[in-house]
Amino acid sequence: MQASKRAYRGRVVQMDAAFTVLADAIIWIEANRIIAVTDASVAPPPGFEHLSPVVTGGTFFPGLIELHNHLAYDILKLWAVPKLYKNRGAWQGKPEYQTLVTEPMKVLGKAPGVAPAIARFTEAKCLVGGTTTSQGLTLFSAAGIKRKYRGLVRNVEESLDANLPDAQAQIPDFAADKKDIFLNYLKTHKCMLLHLSEGIDASARKHFLDLKIGPDEWAIAPSLTGIHCNALKREDFDRLAQAGAGMVWSPLSNLMLYGQTADIAAAKAAGLRIGIGSDWSPTGSKNLLHEMKVVWQYSQTTGALFSQRDIVAMATINAAGLLRWDRYLGSIEAGKYADLMLVRGNGGDPYASLLAADETRIDLVVIDGVPRYATSALAAGFSATAEEISFAGEKRLINLDDASADEVVAGLGLGKAQALLAEAMGNLAGAAERAIAFERMSPTLRARAMPRQAQWTLVLDQDEPHDLNLRPRFSDEAHMPSLVRLSAAAKPLTAIAPATLKPQKLDPLTVAGDPDYYPSLQAQMNIPAGIKQGLHG
Repeated sequence: MQASKRAYRGRVVQMDAAFTVLADAIIWIEANRIIAVTDASVAPPPGFEHLSPVVTGGTFFPGLIELHNHLAYDILKLWAVPKLYKNRGAWQGKPEYQTLVTEPMKVLGKAPGVAPAIARFTEAKCLVGGTTTSQGLTLFSAAGIKRKYRGLVRNVEESLDANLPDAQAQIPDFAADKKDIFLNYLKTHKCMLLHLSEGIDASARKHFLDLKIGPDEWAIAPSLTGIHCNALKREDFDRLAQAGAGMVWSPLSNLMLYGQTADIAAAKAAGLRIGIGSDWSPTGSKNLLHEMKVVWQYSQTTGALFSQRDIVAMATINAAGLLRWDRYLGSIEAGKYADLMLVRGNGGDPYASLLAADETRIDLVVIDGVPRYATSALAAGFSATAEEISFAGEKRLINLDDASADEVVAGLGLGKAQALLAEAMGNLAGAAERAIAFERMSPTLRARAMPRQAQWTLVLDQDEPHDLNLRPRFSDEAHMPSLVRLSAAAKPLTAIAPATLKPQKLDPLTVAGDPDYYPSLQAQMNIPAGIKQGLHG
C-alpha cells in the first residue's frame, strides 16, 4: 500500500542540537527513515531524482512524544473535581470518583468486545493531536495472557524495535531491606517512568524520601524519570538532577486535583531534564497538544519560565532523550525515523504557531514513514479503507491499514469503535451485566462462546490498589490511612450493582469542536484564575 520513497516540502523545524529552522526545505524519506533534509533549492539525494515532493505549505515538526498517559481512561469526559485534595490516595478512594470513573471503567474494561474499541479510539485521539508516541494499553486475555497492545502509535513501554529500548513503567514491589536491589534495577534499565510524590502534602513527599538508602546513597539513577513530582523541594530536584534523572510534568491534572503543580521553577533551576504528559482525560488534557498550551499558560503566569521553543523541546527531543531514543527520534534529521507532524501555515514564529494550534491546524501525521492522518490533499498512498472523520468544520482521513495489526483491532474501524463505545457508555447497566456474565465464565466457555477478539479485556492501571506496580513500595514507609480507604472502596466487578451506574457520553476525539471542553475547564474549582483566563476556545 505504501510507497517506499516519498518527499514533503514545507518549513521544517528540525529540533536538532542547533534548533535549526529551514524556511523552505524538503524531507526525503525512504521506507521508515529520513534520508536527507535539504533546502528546496538543492538537488535531490541520489535515488530521488525523479520524485516530485508533495508541496504542503505548512510547517513540519517531529511527532510529539508523550511520556505519561493512562490511555485506557481517555474515553471519559472531564470530571468535575469536587474539592481540593492533598495526595493521590485522597481522591482515588472517594465515592464520587469511584462512581464516575472507577466503576464505569471497570465495567467497560471487562465487558466483552469493548477493549478493542477503547484501543482503537484512544489511539486515534493521539493521532489527531499530532502525538506519535505515548504510553500504552495493557491487555488481559481469557486464557490468562497479559501483554501490551501493539498499535500504530509508538508505545514507550514496548517499542517492538531493538533501537528503541523499552521504558519500564510498572515494577515489582521491593522490601525495605532491598532498596539497593531497586537501585540495581534502575541501573540495568535505560528508562524508568515512575509515579513519584504526586500530591502536595508530607506523605506525598515521603514517597521520594523513601528512596534514601543511607546518608549519602539514594535509589536514584539516570534511568529514573519521576512522574508528577508535585511535593518535591529544591533540594530534592537537585538530588535528581545530580544523579542525571528527569521528570514528567502534567500541570493540568495537578492543578485540577491539587490546585498547584510541581515547583517547576526549582526543577528548572536544578537543571532537571523535563518531559510532559497529558496524564488522562478525566482530570487532564485531551491530548499532548493541549497540554503544551497549559504549560505555556503556566509559564506565563509564573515569570515566563520557559520559551515556546523550550516547551516544544519538552514534547520532542527532550522526551526522546529521557527515553534514550534521541538517536532515532525527537528531531527531523537524516538517519532518524520519519515521525512527523505538519501544522498548517509557514509564516511567523514556528514555535508560537504550534502552541497556538488546535487539531484543525494539524494537516498530516506520519509514523515510521507511513502517513496515518491527513487532509485529503495530503492523503496520497492511503488505502481504500481509510476513514473520513469530521470535527469543527474540518475533514481528515485516518489510515489504520496495517498488515501487522494487533488482533485486538484487526478489521475494527474508528467509526465502528466509536459506535460501540457510545452504546456501551450509554447503557452501562447492560455493559455491567455482560461483563459480570463474562467474568463468571470459564476460559474454555469464553473461547467457545465468543470470537477471539472479544475475549480481551483491559488492565486498568489507575485503579489498582494505590500505585500498585507504579512506584516502589518499601515496608518502612509510614502507614497512611488514605491508602486503606482506597483498597476498601474499590469494589470487585461482581459487587457493582448495574442499576447504580449512570449513563455517560464518549469524550469527543478533539478539543476543537467539543462544546463542553472549555466550559468544563472554566468550571473547575481548583484551577487558578490566571490559567483559566489563558485557556479558552
